[in-house]
Amino acid sequence: MKRGPKAETPSAKLARGTFQPSRDGGKTELLAPGDPPIMPDYLTAGAQDVWMEVLGRVMSAGVTEIDSALLARYCSLEALVRQAFNAGGDPPPAAYLTVLRQHEELLRIAGPKSRVGGGGGAADVSKPGNPFKRNGHRSRS
Repeated sequence: MKRGPKAETPSAKLARGTFQPSRDGGKTELLAPGDPPIMPDYLTAGAQDVWMEVLGRVMSAGVTEIDSALLARYCSLEALVRQAFNAGGDPPPAAYLTVLRQHEELLRIAGPKSRVGGGGGAADVSKPGNPFKRNGHRSRS
């Protein structure tokens, strides 16, 4: 490992105005976990409304910038389903509703069952623990 200050990211160099394509052009930048999702430009007005409506819920469920594309697809589909229900004609196809539910489960906003085992929560008490966890740690009384 080289001594001295650590190399800066290309985005930091672009912001400062010291980016050199010949030296910094091939470097990649990793996303830090916990960054909020970024709304893409291609969303329709209805999908943008859905995005703003669900953004707080999905962020509290643990959705980050990496999941931005999934959230955008969910918002677009939700806007189409709402439009179909508001039109008063035929309801949307069942496949739309199934995919919408699957997206909600992936984003962990489909209800309590979708948030079970999500990674950062408390351990599930209904599952049996490790039967060997006391090996070597028995009381000496």
